Amino acid sequence: MRRGPSRDKIVVGLFVVATAVLLSGLGGRVASIAYVVFAGCAGAWLVFRAPVTYLNFSLWLWWVTPFVRRMLDYRHGWNATNPVLLAPPLVALLSVVIVLRHARELRGILFAPYLLILAALAYGYAVGLLSAGPLAATYALVTWFAPVLFGIHLAVSWRRYPEIASSLRRTFSIALPLLAGYGLYQFVRLPVWDAQWMRSADLKSLGKPLPFLVRIFSTLNTPGPYAAFLVAGLLILLQARGKLRYLWTALAIVALLLTRTRAAWAAFVIGIAVQYLSQPIVRLPKRAVTLAVVALLALPLAAIPKFRSIIAPRLSTLTNLREDNSFIKRVQFSEGIASGIVETAAGSGLGTTGGAIKLRDQQGVRSLDNGFLEVFFIYGWPGGALIFLGLTGLLLQAFRFAEARRDVFANSVRATAVALASILPIGDVFTGPTGTLLWSMVGLGIAAHAYHLTTGLALRSRAPAFVRAVQPEAIPLPASASVARPPVGPGMRVSPSGA
Repeated sequence: MRRGPSRDKIVVGLFVVATAVLLSGLGGRVASIAYVVFAGCAGAWLVFRAPVTYLNFSLWLWWVTPFVRRMLDYRHGWNATNPVLLAPPLVALLSVVIVLRHARELRGILFAPYLLILAALAYGYAVGLLSAGPLAATYALVTWFAPVLFGIHLAVSWRRYPEIASSLRRTFSIALPLLAGYGLYQFVRLPVWDAQWMRSADLKSLGKPLPFLVRIFSTLNTPGPYAAFLVAGLLILLQARGKLRYLWTALAIVALLLTRTRAAWAAFVIGIAVQYLSQPIVRLPKRAVTLAVVALLALPLAAIPKFRSIIAPRLSTLTNLREDNSFIKRVQFSEGIASGIVETAAGSGLGTTGGAIKLRDQQGVRSLDNGFLEVFFIYGWPGGALIFLGLTGLLLQAFRFAEARRDVFANSVRATAVALASILPIGDVFTGPTGTLLWSMVGLGIAAHAYHLTTGLALRSRAPAFVRAVQPEAIPLPASASVARPPVGPGMRVSPSGA
């Protein structure tokens, strides 16, 4: 007897159909509100009934909602404050349901750094209420809090880690070729809705709204978040299995080059280095061959004259940044902001930067182009110290545990977290799609160790080298929701909340 589609697939399918109807022009201006309502309803059902599908659904919203916004603006006219963009953070906030279920685990050492970050957000919001007002401060809090909360929900979902890892691999194996392919199409034949949005938004950093002159951003808003997505997808799929991954990753590398985002290029190299340095030596030849094959597949496309004429000059600036105008202006602007931060130790508060200034008649700083300085500009020295102490603690937690050397997926997410964090001196990595990816990778790294610690692999990773050599590379899926706990020795605690 054949089984029909599961309920979670039906819910996602209904949302996709409803979105297609709205994109066809039905609903007028109300379509923007309807999209947010439909996304919220689908997310609410999934977070209670299908948590793993909710994870993928939420990530897809971050990646495709900017495209939906451009299509609706194309149909119904430009809207500088289109509410469509509220859908991803609002659906991500629904993960509070899962966090509250496991709130007691946050008291443990493994999850404790998150408390520092939450304290910093509370501090920034309190200052923002006074300096920017409740509306702008609350909007900014949502943009910061939603990615962090989403990452915490992944960390406390460690019992489902194998299922989440497998599902996330499939998600990136679908999303990476689609978004990379659309980005390449955007470069060759810029769609009219993308060109119209570029003219209306008037973002000079996107290049010119013409084929072969645009800095591609695919279904996202700008090249920066798109490049961060490509970096994450590449680092995850390069260590996956399957022959098609060679083609998909080759397309993604060319797309990454066409974003012309040098910070993302450097982040990708850093991520690859972390992957190679944190895995057994016996795997290095295989990984090197994989990277060589992908590079050879990407080379013919990157060597096309129209492509090469855009990529080569940007690559050449890496060897002589002191003569690059954009780099010089960025440094000068950062120096001015840094001097102001020194004088205002308390910070300006949430709501004084980014999209929140639209709610204050553009009073504030649109972009600081430096994530490190932006944190201290908003949160001051007290909040900024808490955020970076918390992030450092979480990253150090990931690097402490040897079992990640044998868990390929854990190794990938750990490298991705470091790669995305390395973009910090040149851009914001804590909010929006980039922030969601960063906190998700950090959360997955914590979840991986919690799962391995509970099932005993983390304990076995401390065994002598000759014992570790016979352990399997892949982590098997558990037969049921319950997992076998290793024997507890004197003074040994295997609960993740007390790891």
